[in-house]
Amino acid sequence: MRIRNVAVIDRLEVDFEPGLNLLTGETGAGKSILIDALGLVLGSRASSDLVRSGADTAVVEAGFELKPMPRSLARRLKDIGVEVEDEVVIRRELQTEGRGKVTVNGVAAARQLLREIAPYLADIHGQGDSSSLLRPEAGLDLLDRFGGSREDRREARDSFREVRRLEAEIARVERRGQEREKRKRELEEALEEIEKAAPRAGEDEDLLAERRLVGHAEKLKTLSEEVFRTLYEDEESALTRLASAWKRVSELASIDPRWLGYLGDKEALMSPLQDLALHARDYTRSIDVTPGRMDELESRLAHLERLKKRYGGSLAEVLALRDRARQEILELEGSEERVSELQRLLEAARARYRALAKGLSSRRRQAASRLEKLVARELKDLALAKARFRLELTTAEDSDPALWRESGLDSAELLFTANPGEDPRPLAKTASGGELARFVLGLKAVSAKGERGKTLVFDEVDAGIGGRVADAVGEKLKELACIHQVICVTHLPQIASFAPAHYRIDKIEREGRTETRIARLDPESRVDEIARMLAGAVVTESARQHARQLVKDK
Repeated sequence: MRIRNVAVIDRLEVDFEPGLNLLTGETGAGKSILIDALGLVLGSRASSDLVRSGADTAVVEAGFELKPMPRSLARRLKDIGVEVEDEVVIRRELQTEGRGKVTVNGVAAARQLLREIAPYLADIHGQGDSSSLLRPEAGLDLLDRFGGSREDRREARDSFREVRRLEAEIARVERRGQEREKRKRELEEALEEIEKAAPRAGEDEDLLAERRLVGHAEKLKTLSEEVFRTLYEDEESALTRLASAWKRVSELASIDPRWLGYLGDKEALMSPLQDLALHARDYTRSIDVTPGRMDELESRLAHLERLKKRYGGSLAEVLALRDRARQEILELEGSEERVSELQRLLEAARARYRALAKGLSSRRRQAASRLEKLVARELKDLALAKARFRLELTTAEDSDPALWRESGLDSAELLFTANPGEDPRPLAKTASGGELARFVLGLKAVSAKGERGKTLVFDEVDAGIGGRVADAVGEKLKELACIHQVICVTHLPQIASFAPAHYRIDKIEREGRTETRIARLDPESRVDEIARMLAGAVVTESARQHARQLVKDK
């Protein structure tokens, strides 16, 4: 941790060891401020009052090493663009004016993200409310770790998500039902209109060509008749006159051979003219306009023009729309079958979820009973013999999918009372800082084996205890430190003697300002500090001897 300008802390840096770390110091030296600073990087609320007098900005930075990185945490960090390695570095900046800043591995983030990822990093138990045990899901998380049901819970979660996915898909399909019916009617109306008109590809161009012919029918007939007469039918027609000319050429060739070369061109000249004359004759006969044909053409062209304006601008687009409409109508009719299939899948998914959730509930009830008995034994050793702990498990009715959750059908609440004669109540409403810390210590002593290692902070865990109980607390802290990194603030020498990683917090005055500093104690300084805790202001050699014995015994 690095802290700058927080309350009476000017600059402070500390690198806690794996295992058990103890913090000691005189009352008011700043131990709680150190814990509060850790709470800031875990997402607790901040006030500008925490900024040191005379400074504009306060900064707290903490780095957490996680090996391996939990997959769910890695996914959440990747969602906001954080590079995921084996370390999470959080920096929280407070300002006297304006909003503060949060970064995670150098990427800007919101305070809410810190609260989301805090359970993976650290728990603070004691005066504050940062304990992950106060979260709504804490009871189930604890129970599933203790009972070895985390894999069952993951299966229930995946099954739940599949149920909700299918429900959402059905809702989406059904929500589109009215739109689908409306679309289907629109397509059917368009298809009916197009199919009734029965247009052909290129029909409008053919009709326009025919309309030109019908509009000029008399002129075309007159012109073609004149062509036929001019070439063939008249007495002085072109073909008659050409025949006479070729007769004379033949006579010339019989006298003068130089004309022979032209006789071969006769067919090349006469044949095309004969074909043209006969085409003109047949064309004239083919022009036979039915009365009212022009009206028919105009009506058909107007009909096709309306279709083109309504369905795409060209006859090709109209025909393409017809084909698309046929296909889409088939698909829309098939969507009803899709809903039926989804309903079948949903029923199967719901049945699977019910089976998984019921099995999970059964295992949880067995685990809850075992956990309550084991924690009760631990509480006796922690001067909480008359305290009562209950894990209240409530199971929802499985027939109502609205009550289902990713975690199953159950909700679990940790209930506790330290006072005989009182019913256990939710943790946040019953336990004082010291009682809560000791209760959590007992709870963790039972459940730690199933948990992933993280940082556990205990503040005021020694409130109201001493002697044998203090030794018991120290032993349990030492046990927990085999799995977790443990940081404990203590005033008791019996507890302080358990940790070789011992830090002393002092408050000094420099240049007229109060400052808090922290120092890792070497073995001899550690003995002196424990002796101070035993003897008070005046440390005697007897106190030192007692301190050495305490350390040696641990």
